[in-house]
Amino acid sequence: MKLRTKLSLYSTLSKLLVLVAFIIIVPIIISIVSTQHTDNRLQIMKDKVIKIVNKVGIKEFLQEEQDSIFASYNILKEEYISIEATEKVMPVVQFENTQRIWDDETVDYRVLNVTFRHAGHLYMLEIGKSLAVVKELNGVLQKVAFFVLIISFAITILLNIGYSNYLLRPFHQIIEKKLKSVDTPEKFNFETIPTTTADFVYLDQTINEMMHKIKDTFTREKEFISNVSHELLTPISVLQTRFENMLSEGKMDEENAIRLIDSLKTLNRLKKVTNTLLLISRIENEQYLKNDSINMLELTSEVVSEIEERFTSKNITAIIDFKDNYQLKNGNHDLLFTLLFNLVNNAIKYNVEGGKIYLRGMMRQGTFILEVEDTGIGISNEQIGNIFSRFKRLNANFTEGYGLGLPIVRTIAEFHNIEVIVTSEPGKGSVFKLLFENNSKMS
Repeated sequence: MKLRTKLSLYSTLSKLLVLVAFIIIVPIIISIVSTQHTDNRLQIMKDKVIKIVNKVGIKEFLQEEQDSIFASYNILKEEYISIEATEKVMPVVQFENTQRIWDDETVDYRVLNVTFRHAGHLYMLEIGKSLAVVKELNGVLQKVAFFVLIISFAITILLNIGYSNYLLRPFHQIIEKKLKSVDTPEKFNFETIPTTTADFVYLDQTINEMMHKIKDTFTREKEFISNVSHELLTPISVLQTRFENMLSEGKMDEENAIRLIDSLKTLNRLKKVTNTLLLISRIENEQYLKNDSINMLELTSEVVSEIEERFTSKNITAIIDFKDNYQLKNGNHDLLFTLLFNLVNNAIKYNVEGGKIYLRGMMRQGTFILEVEDTGIGISNEQIGNIFSRFKRLNANFTEGYGLGLPIVRTIAEFHNIEVIVTSEPGKGSVFKLLFENNSKMS
């Protein structure tokens, strides 16, 4: 999982937990607040009633026929006021939830009870507010709070995602420009990525230092291989010439002649390895030109014709099946011939007696694909990761070659910006796909 996804997921989950907690807590808080608000309103109404009584007198409120009780409520029964003569003193204001019956209807109220004196007499004042109104206020406040929470949650999530993307942009630039898009040390990008985050600055500097070390090591290795390969060719050629001259003189016995012939074979193999390493080094140093226009069908036919004797010796059938032909511009004919020759040669080497090799050419979504498929022993998943490594053979049972055929294929493919994809199944064969950049044309 990507770091950006983890940060966004963590932020979302943490805010979701906070949201759930608020959804649980907010109704309780709102209930308390609305109750306190109702009690405050009842207190204000109590003060106003007592103020009016003190101003106009108690007789204005008491009924003529029953001069000790006064009661008044609005038509919707949302509020009521009751004044009643009493002899019991209530030391403090009391609040309670209770029921009152008005016109044969039972109504739930939040009630304030208090006693007060007027003109030497003690009265009980009772003010009530319908709990239905309180619950309605409760519901409105909860809805408002819920919508505010949801909107706040959505806004903070969007802001967090946007900020995370902005914050991690230098990190993704480091990955894309310096690690993912670079396949060879020569193409390393040492450009400093602009960022104000100290961790990313340190990461960028560390990667730059590492890439400098890798490039220096790689350059020294290429120079070493090139120099050693070049220097080895001269003594190898001298030894070859001396051995051939000794054989041509005919002065040695048969046993020594056989040993000398074996030595010549060893020198020939050593010379091939040296030439191969020198070829790889020259390709990596871009010492070859790419100014040829190559017809892929003609090149494939040329390779098959060149290696026809090996097909015959192993009773293998080569099948060329081009649905689309392709003209590669700006390539090197000799190098591409070597690339395809090595692929076909490997397909023969690891094929079975009487097997087949299919060479296909086709266009897929604007990309030309050249396939080399064999019906041979196949490659295990463990081996596929190492097949392009130098001096590693696909199968230890085969002593032919020194494991440089496929490394040459990869080097030439990279030189021409060709992608190589390998699929294989042990016992059924392998498929090597060459994907050409869309910089050429069909023919």
